Amino acid sequence: MKTSKYILILGLVLIPVLTFSQRWKLSRSEYVYGVGISNYFGDIGGANTAGASGFADLDIGSTRPGLSFGYRYKLYERISLKGGLMYARFHGSDVKSINEARNYTFSSNLFELTGQLEYHLTEEKAVVSYRSMSLRGKLRKFNAGINLYVFVGVGGAYFKPKASDDFISSERFVNNKNLGLVVPFGLGFKYPLSTDTYVGLEFGRRFVTSDYIDGFSPEASEARDVYYFTVINVSYKIKKKRSGRRPEYRF
Repeated sequence: MKTSKYILILGLVLIPVLTFSQRWKLSRSEYVYGVGISNYFGDIGGANTAGASGFADLDIGSTRPGLSFGYRYKLYERISLKGGLMYARFHGSDVKSINEARNYTFSSNLFELTGQLEYHLTEEKAVVSYRSMSLRGKLRKFNAGINLYVFVGVGGAYFKPKASDDFISSERFVNNKNLGLVVPFGLGFKYPLSTDTYVGLEFGRRFVTSDYIDGFSPEASEARDVYYFTVINVSYKIKKKRSGRRPEYRF
């Protein structure tokens, strides 16, 4: 009797655990909406010191806004595929840079379409809610946790640079090379606000096969243009629709 009792208790404990561990299969898909900022690293603008590279070459004043929309689908509990469309505005100016005497300025609209593979380093935890008389009927939430992930992908970008200042009259301005292959990679995190809604932050770098996002590629250029996105996003789970028909049983 004692053995049966222990087996029954163990079963009652394990069933909810196993059921909860498979909840991700009930809502594999989600829409992702984001707003953020974009930063460009190229041949116009940058730092006012020679040899600056990476974030040391960042011109904060040239930061511009960006918008994104995506669709995520879970292949497995920790592996997802995400398709995304991003719009960004870029700007660069030689003012206060090492090339200030050149006086080149540009702006550009960029549209990016990518597909990326995500690996979730931590478990995605949904908010579990319950009601209790001891809480005076209020909704209590628990089990929430940060879901950290990394991603890498591939896609394409369309951009159309516009010249300003002395760059307008320069023969070095090129505005007819508007496409490039993009390789995005980065990291992000999600945090549940409810059972269906998550808020998150994503930071990604883009390698581009083109050096003409700014419409300019000097002969001395040793690297192609690079840009970054930092996006605050909100994602909404798409739950499976339940069938209204009763299950059929066969004996």
